[in-house]
Amino acid sequence: MTKISNLIFSDGERYPILMESDGLPNYWVTLYVTEKLRTSHTQSAIANALGHLIHLKLWENTNGRELVSEFEQGCFLTDEDVYSIRDHCTLAARSLKKWLKKSDENIVKFASASTASVKPIQKVSNDHAANRMSQIASYLEFLARTILKTKLIEEEVSNNIKAMKSLLLANKPKGSSGKGLTADPNTKAPPPKAFERILSIVKETSPDNPFKGEEVKFRNAVIFEVMEATGMRAGEILALQIQDIDFQKGTVSVVRRHDAIEDPRKTQPVAKTNERTIPIAKTITDRLREYIMDRRAKIPAARKHPYVFVTHKHGKYHGSPISNSTFVNRVLKPAVAIHPELLEEITRHGFRHNFNYKLSKKIDAINKAAKENPQIKPINEKKEIQIRKELNGWSSDKTAETYNLRHIREEADRVMREDMDHWTNLAKKGN
Repeated sequence: MTKISNLIFSDGERYPILMESDGLPNYWVTLYVTEKLRTSHTQSAIANALGHLIHLKLWENTNGRELVSEFEQGCFLTDEDVYSIRDHCTLAARSLKKWLKKSDENIVKFASASTASVKPIQKVSNDHAANRMSQIASYLEFLARTILKTKLIEEEVSNNIKAMKSLLLANKPKGSSGKGLTADPNTKAPPPKAFERILSIVKETSPDNPFKGEEVKFRNAVIFEVMEATGMRAGEILALQIQDIDFQKGTVSVVRRHDAIEDPRKTQPVAKTNERTIPIAKTITDRLREYIMDRRAKIPAARKHPYVFVTHKHGKYHGSPISNSTFVNRVLKPAVAIHPELLEEITRHGFRHNFNYKLSKKIDAINKAAKENPQIKPINEKKEIQIRKELNGWSSDKTAETYNLRHIREEADRVMREDMDHWTNLAKKGN
């Protein structure tokens, strides 16, 4: 079974590698990663690329194809092959594998066959399918040109490879245009009351708290409180170091440390946005100090690294910085499971939406107060975008505007309701 493994080199570099079922790296994919991706892509970006190429391998296995051998013979993808790969890229890998496994295990008898018992293969978003096609096109061009490098002097060979790549890219599914409801990250975001509920659930004294052990309960409560107060992503929380907290000034800094030598995790959580410093309330710094000094400090293994949040369960990883999988499966999911109807839409980055929603409310309150008190300076739209960019680590004004859509839509709804109420009241008086 093909899988992705992560190597850690002596300088801290994380190197994702595609391993075959025999335990050896895939030669051509490893060569592609080394020459084309390694110097310009992060660990997570390379891992995503490998995932797309695993999907291509699944297409080869399903269709009994071996593209390396075919390219060696000068045979490239036909139009029908490209269309087949395009359709294959729209299918969810896990769903497709289950379907293929079931097809192999069962011999369906016509007398008992029923379309009602056949579950359709789930599909991925157009954006995801398009990313798959782009990566596959880049890899296959590299593969063909590397295998046939001695024949590239022949114009026909070079043109055929170029045409193959162009056809693959031309058949990418059209993704979202960046406009409308599909581009709004708040469309599926939970309501503010969902975040209030999950914070009450994870409070260490809550009777609904799903976690075991006082240390774990306290740690998880602090994690959620920091996320709620700062809007930090899960990866940024897991990458937080003690030196990033200024207890005197009351700030938390998000620092980019890709391929950190001091991080023992093979899959390293990192900041994806610009570095930034976020002010936090004294109640948060006090909670962080208590966790670090009274809980974390008691674990000898935790002193070997600078990461704030560590594993409290005794065993091999006792004192190690918590991993992304631990956060998702043992921190976030158990909390969400307490009230799934309300909390199921809360994801690893969900608190980011709520942080920006609350920021909009605060700015509204300041502007409202400024109308009544000339000594208070109002915050205009340009300044609001600058504030949002700084606190979230964004470079683009567009991203800042997007995360304010929920508040804008809420205000628009309020104005419309007031207008409708106005005309309804006038109609009633006329009668």
